[in-house]
Amino acid sequence: MRRRVFVRCGCLALVFLLAGFAVWWVRNRSPLYQSVVTVAFVTKTSHFAGEVYDHFTDNHIFTALATERFFDNPGTRDRLRAMGGTAKFSYEVAHWGNQELPVYGQPYATLQSLSSDPKESIDTLNLALKLLTQKLAALQTSAGANGRVMIKWEMIGSILGPQRQPLQKSRAIAGIGLSAMLVTVVVMRLTRDRSRDTPGRPSESLLMTPGTPRRPRPSRLAGTNT
Repeated sequence: MRRRVFVRCGCLALVFLLAGFAVWWVRNRSPLYQSVVTVAFVTKTSHFAGEVYDHFTDNHIFTALATERFFDNPGTRDRLRAMGGTAKFSYEVAHWGNQELPVYGQPYATLQSLSSDPKESIDTLNLALKLLTQKLAALQTSAGANGRVMIKWEMIGSILGPQRQPLQKSRAIAGIGLSAMLVTVVVMRLTRDRSRDTPGRPSESLLMTPGTPRRPRPSRLAGTNT
């Protein structure tokens, strides 16, 4: 019994120690930094006036979708890594609806990079924008487009980041806490006293078969005096 208690306490102490170390690591040593920018695809000429969205056409939307497929290509991602963009990268064209039935109505695209190194995050995003410029020029030049009226990307606002992601940290801490609780339950079940689950042996009095009861011996009859 005493040994079981020592094993249980030791396992629980180890679980909480590891959970505490994991929380400390996530909070102080393993942050994630995000860099993100939104771009629009436009064609600016000498007659360009008004807002960007006043000049959107189907060609701009098709260009945004073509560049999305370009960045989804494994070869493009390998090229981005070879250039030094080692952060996790994503490229998504704005749409309505859901992922199964997207509806594309405007040529906006969001580029995002995520890394534990803030410099790596912003460098990957800048390299992706450089690749985007090269791809746009190659697509239109190969189709015979005039360099003066080519579709180009224009940044909406400015680059945001690298920003530390508290949401990712909160999710990680919640996951560590849940894992610690599950391991605690497992330890408690494995180290519980199993003797209570085993039915006890029946008493010996129940195991003994009652024998035939003895008849009392008849008492002697007293003799009669004659």
